[in-house]
Amino acid sequence: MFKDLPGRGFRAGVLLVVILASLSLAAFEVRAEIERTGYTSDHGIEFMWWPKVTVPDGWNHEHDVSLANAINMMVPKGETFADSPVLMYARALYVEAGDTEKELAASITADHEGFLGRFPKSKITEVAATETGDGTKLQTFAFTPDGAGNWELVAYGREPKYVLMFCISARSRDALEKHRAAFYAMVRSYTSKD
Repeated sequence: MFKDLPGRGFRAGVLLVVILASLSLAAFEVRAEIERTGYTSDHGIEFMWWPKVTVPDGWNHEHDVSLANAINMMVPKGETFADSPVLMYARALYVEAGDTEKELAASITADHEGFLGRFPKSKITEVAATETGDGTKLQTFAFTPDGAGNWELVAYGREPKYVLMFCISARSRDALEKHRAAFYAMVRSYTSKD
């Protein structure tokens, strides 16, 4: 990570800044089971967080794609992000000072508008709630394309300082159905600290 930077002193300084920044993130009162990380980029130190979940059997965590998109990205073993017929991710949006209930509603609306903006003839249907490992019921929607687009299930929830999203996105209905159980297993692996 630091091989292109000149001198060991500089590397040690950057590492110290990353460690101190990570510790300052830990000082926030955060009760959700959220993974937080920081790394250096061309823009300086960048922080991200996502729901802590267990990668289901038969799936792999995509580390580089996760960092590039600030989400916890997974693909089936043997697949890559670029060519996988299905992928899953978990995302947490940090809300430092605000109403996560209001932010959750706004996030759901924005997702629906974005999907319908890209695929106007598609259908979005609320389906049975998806449960987390502690029994929290997450509002869940099925996104069904009419022609082009992906078949998706998205479960939305909130914590005191986060809006949560868990998604499975597939290039076909068959791929979604084949991996639906892995999606539910991923969501069930998440537990709140509240």
